Amino acid sequence: MKWKQINNLQPLQLTMEGIRYRRIWQNERSFDFWNRIVNFHYTSKEWIESFRMSKDSFLELCDLLRGELEPKPQFLVSREAISVQKQIAVALYKLASTAEYRVVGNVMGIHKSSVKKCFYRVVKAINKIMLPNYIYMPDKNEAKFIAKKFEEKCFIPQIIGSIDGTHIEIIPPKEGYRDFINRKGWPSYNMLAVVDHNGRFRNVVIKHPGSCHDAAVFKESTLYKNADTIIPQNTYNTNEMEVPFMIVGDPAYPLLSWLLKGFSGSLSAEEESFNVYLNSAPVSVEMAFGRLKARWRILHKINCDYSFAPEVIAACCTLHNFVENKKDQFIMQWLEEVEQLEVLIPQPTANTCAEKDSVQGTILRNHIKQYLSENFPLRKALIRP
Repeated sequence: MKWKQINNLQPLQLTMEGIRYRRIWQNERSFDFWNRIVNFHYTSKEWIESFRMSKDSFLELCDLLRGELEPKPQFLVSREAISVQKQIAVALYKLASTAEYRVVGNVMGIHKSSVKKCFYRVVKAINKIMLPNYIYMPDKNEAKFIAKKFEEKCFIPQIIGSIDGTHIEIIPPKEGYRDFINRKGWPSYNMLAVVDHNGRFRNVVIKHPGSCHDAAVFKESTLYKNADTIIPQNTYNTNEMEVPFMIVGDPAYPLLSWLLKGFSGSLSAEEESFNVYLNSAPVSVEMAFGRLKARWRILHKINCDYSFAPEVIAACCTLHNFVENKKDQFIMQWLEEVEQLEVLIPQPTANTCAEKDSVQGTILRNHIKQYLSENFPLRKALIRP
């Protein structure tokens, strides 16, 4: 999708002695919240609640983005520019809440137009500076480590990630509205993601409107088109068969040489046991989506221009990895709101991909099924379909 240029995001400019100056300045308002309460009186819990990260992580984030956000001396005029810290605080407060620009502006003591400019600038800076360093597929050595961690959970070797999708609600455009309406009848982007054993995002696809079939989202992804180069090439000998690195998907995905899924239909004891072992692996992708939406509440419904929504989602995924790496506190009560939301606005069920299971994938799955049945106790599903 080609994103349109948003006219009202062009910075306000003026001409002084033939030079054009950019102005993103704070108005004369109350700065108690930022200058006094946050900087001097905020507790650790209040930092987490307002900005979804600790103060130490916030300051590190400021250092990472400073070069992109710091006002350039040649553009300064008489009024004081908004500091890097305050720009980032404004953006984080917006991402962590469902508040409108006006509300954020009242809290932070700046005009709503400045809030919007700060928000867009910081989101773009996160995606430009941080995203490539925080969302990436592992190399061979890291993939071996991840596979070991997955094997500790589900006893299946060579798994390096879980794949799944979710829908993020947006405000759709007036023209092309129907393109964004998903099968549950609400407007969204259809997001696809791969996560590792820790629930960190490793690959994300955020460009398809909600009406787009899950199979199309998957088959148009760079992961599907370039799996041979994106997934590290390495095999592990399991019962005299070389098993490559694999990603786990639900039954809607095709069975491929690098994508493993469970058996369906009438199951033998061994097939049912395989599914039970396999289903202990993808928990991390569900956990990642839950924590992502719980921490960054803007994802409950993105209330900015639809064309900028993919940037917002990508920035939230990047910040998710950033704070998870820092091991910042996650308040479990945040998840309750996500659970309640998905009862009121249920997620569309996954479309089944029409692509046939590959021969190589079928042979590989049967071999792993045999390996599990010969080396581990047979397990039964607690709830049968």
